[in-house]
Amino acid sequence: MNDHPGAAPAPPAARALRRRALWAGLLFLPATLLALVLALASESGSACVMRGTCRELPGWLYASTLVVAGGAWVRALTVPDGAPPTRARRAALWTLIGAELVFLGLVMGHFSV
Repeated sequence: MNDHPGAAPAPPAARALRRRALWAGLLFLPATLLALVLALASESGSACVMRGTCRELPGWLYASTLVVAGGAWVRALTVPDGAPPTRARRAALWTLIGAELVFLGLVMGHFSV
């Protein structure tokens, strides 16, 4: 992560925070697909698709959780080299995880009757 020759390597805490944020962001799509499959495998999920009884949730709710997760992901990934991560960067990682969990809950809630 350090492009400058002779510069001190990034602290282990900064590398660990970036690695965790990267994995949290990259695993979001598979987690969404898994939530969708699990929701559709339930009786209420299949009834939702077959009969059109899905719960209506506003689109802005989905979009806002994705915007919050995206912003938190960028914030957590941009830990500068040579300095330990700040509390704000750690909070961004937890905000990212929380926003992703809310989005997954919304996806599963859409298919509940």
